[in-house]
Amino acid sequence: MFLGSSQTKRIKIHNTQEDTMYISFVNDLDGFEIEIEPAILCPADYGDLIVHFNSENKNFGKISDVILLNIKFADKQHLGKLIFNANIIEDFSALTLEEKADPPIISVDNKTLVLKDLNPEELRTEVIEIENKGTRDLYIRNIQTIDDRFLIAPSKFVVGPGKKKSFNITVTPDHGVSRIKSVITIISNDPVHSILGFTIIATVNQPEGDPSNNLIIEINIEKAKSIIHDSKGKNDLVILDIRTVDEYNNGCIEDAVNINFYDSNFKKILEFMDKQKTYLIYCQSGIRSKKALSLMSEMGFRKIYHMNEGINGWKDQRLKLIDPNK
Repeated sequence: MFLGSSQTKRIKIHNTQEDTMYISFVNDLDGFEIEIEPAILCPADYGDLIVHFNSENKNFGKISDVILLNIKFADKQHLGKLIFNANIIEDFSALTLEEKADPPIISVDNKTLVLKDLNPEELRTEVIEIENKGTRDLYIRNIQTIDDRFLIAPSKFVVGPGKKKSFNITVTPDHGVSRIKSVITIISNDPVHSILGFTIIATVNQPEGDPSNNLIIEINIEKAKSIIHDSKGKNDLVILDIRTVDEYNNGCIEDAVNINFYDSNFKKILEFMDKQKTYLIYCQSGIRSKKALSLMSEMGFRKIYHMNEGINGWKDQRLKLIDPNK
């Protein structure tokens, strides 16, 4: 959606319990207005959760906000949550013909950065240069990554026509990970390349005798879809859904195996799995799978794709989910 624009989402609520349902909100989020119609649902009744979102005060790029719900049934109380994902981009439709003819032009010499011989928990900083080959100011709206091992500074700046400016990428590798692959997204006012992907590949030295020789790859929904499609019939990819059984039964990716992250035997179950196979792991929003990813890495799983937007991102693109019980 465009910066400064608004969207409204209406979500159906169904009370399937035998008690009356009372719904209220726990947190207030900037840019959100939320309505519940009605706030009290009798058994078997339907209602609507209406979310109004205004992106005016948000940053460019991907955002993810969690709306917490307090759900009460008689003497029982539950904490629910809605995860709101959006990609804030610039609206270039208002550009004049003159602005379209002479736009800023972003240029990065190499869209892949290879880092070698990193050490666990040791900072490494690299400088990336951006050039403006256009005749108007190039505004770097935001530089972001979903990988918390990377720190970017500055993330916003202006590059004059024909000039160059740089930003720093600092990485802190984890123990037990021998390779890292991640994507940095550069968002600018270049109308042709307003979103530019920048790939980082790093090798990490591990102490002698460390059994891990694994590769962890952060992937978006499109990449996950492609990997799943290419692996059909080859039996070399395990799709791991680590949500609860109820979440899994409400719809999962085809061929996904369910192991509940909250199960007390979660680690024991992983120990029986083939660590030499390739895994694609996901949860609801990427939080649980991030934790599971660290555990699997420490256990020596060879290759793991992390679908970091979770099943929410999959649903946002209206991709197919199946009922695992059919």
